Amino acid sequence: MKKNWKKVAVLGAAKTGISCANYFSKKGADVLLSEASLKNDIQIKNLSKKVELEFGGHSQKILSCDLIIPSPGVPGDIPILLSARKRGIEILSDIEIFFLRASYKMIIAITGTNGKTTTTLMVGEALSDAGCKNIVCGNIGAPACDFVEKADGKTYVVMEISSYQLEYTKNFAPHISAVLNVTPDHLHRHKTMENYADMKSKIFTNQKKNDFCILNKDDELCLKLSQKCSSKIRFFSAKENKKALNLKIPGGHNVENALASIEMLTAAGLSKKTILKSLSDFKGVEHRLEFVRELGGVKYINDSKSTNVSSTFVAIKSFSQPIILILGGLDKGSPYTPLIPLIKNNVKKIIAIGEAKKKIFTQLKGATDIILLDNVEAAVKKASEFAASGDIVMLSPACASFDQFKNYEQRGKFFKKVVNNL
Repeated sequence: MKKNWKKVAVLGAAKTGISCANYFSKKGADVLLSEASLKNDIQIKNLSKKVELEFGGHSQKILSCDLIIPSPGVPGDIPILLSARKRGIEILSDIEIFFLRASYKMIIAITGTNGKTTTTLMVGEALSDAGCKNIVCGNIGAPACDFVEKADGKTYVVMEISSYQLEYTKNFAPHISAVLNVTPDHLHRHKTMENYADMKSKIFTNQKKNDFCILNKDDELCLKLSQKCSSKIRFFSAKENKKALNLKIPGGHNVENALASIEMLTAAGLSKKTILKSLSDFKGVEHRLEFVRELGGVKYINDSKSTNVSSTFVAIKSFSQPIILILGGLDKGSPYTPLIPLIKNNVKKIIAIGEAKKKIFTQLKGATDIILLDNVEAAVKKASEFAASGDIVMLSPACASFDQFKNYEQRGKFFKKVVNNL
């Protein structure tokens, strides 16, 4: 089903938007790339010269197009999209474009509040180890539209997919889907947990009876979602599976990620032996419980990818040593109070930073000592003064990075730089 769109508007000039604009420009469409930020506030790299650009808001020109592709960060309730819907203009995400236009052997699509990146890379590496041609894309690494013309009938496509990308899907139907977990996140955009869970369920909505959906049996919302699923469901459960997995990476959540990977890879036709060997060799993901260095008996851990409370919860739970925890950034609307029991047991000091620091202090005071500082650099230096041999200093912010950084990767790299300069 390859619709021949002639005039395409792409909203948002970050890497996904540029990828989509370049693809449609190459295919001969008239493309408008519309960016809400001012020209001086954003760097545009590697964009085709044939693409028309506008900055500082989304103009009415967009409404003369027959396809609009919003970048994942663009909310669905902005005025231009509301107007476009009234006019019946097609609004689709980049993953939908890939699904409609690319050739592939199989799409394996992974969503969930936490663990998406690790699980996606586990699956991709196992396919490579098994000698299967594959690409890993979506919400990780390169955008899907970069691969529309690179994939072929032998390609396994492994996609990490966010709720934001699923919001703009219509026919998207992977051969294998997975929902790893559903816990509070992105509520500033989706408003309620019910809306958020519904958005996640779009990953399997269009699957056929012979497709597979992998769900977490230990997650209450995943169990609820299973009632809406008409494909073949395979559950994974860390509580029920007591077999030892030989993993290099720490944490009970990574056992869940590995169990989900096993179900997906088995459904894709790989042997258990190949899968287990690959998982035992897996070294982990940058910015996710990443060991940076040990200094004076103190281990420094970069967990910048923990941008929500539930992700920080599993990070704290992954260690038995005393933790000095660096929390904060841009608040995402969820309470920090679920962390209190773990903090009382395991965190000797919190250093709260960024826009969310006062809310963190208000909600967590009494659980442990809390120091308020401005930024990551000040936090690392102060943590190194307090830390004793055997302690862990961990950046696990439970917040978005956008108050001080472009993204969590930039925040994590800066943390590592400061730690390595101690």
